[in-house]
Amino acid sequence: QTLEQTFQQTVNTITANPLQLIYLSAVTTALANYLQSIAQKEVSAERASIFYALDPVYGAAFANLLLGETLGLWGWVGASLIAIAAATNAVWDFSKSDEDADSNGIK
Repeated sequence: QTLEQTFQQTVNTITANPLQLIYLSAVTTALANYLQSIAQKEVSAERASIFYALDPVYGAAFANLLLGETLGLWGWVGASLIAIAAATNAVWDFSKSDEDADSNGIK
C-alpha cells in the first residue's frame, strides 16, 4: 500500500467510528493510565515492575476468559518465561531490599 492509501483508510476509519475511537482513547487508555498512576504511588517500584511485566500474561488470561481465545505452544512458552522472569525479579529485588533495610537498621 502507498502512504496515501494508508492515510485514506485511517481517515475513513476515524470518520466512520468516532464514538468508538473516543471511548478507546478516553476510557480504556487515558482513564486506565490515570488510575494506574494514582495507585502506583502506594506501591513499591519492585512490585510495580512485576505488575507491568505480567501485563501480557494478564491480557492472554482475560482474552481466554472473556473471548474464548486460546494460546498455542509458543504462547504458553512466552507466558511461562514472562512469569518466571517476573517471579525471579521479585524474589531478587525483595531480598535485596530486605538486605539493604537490615544493613541500615530498618526493620
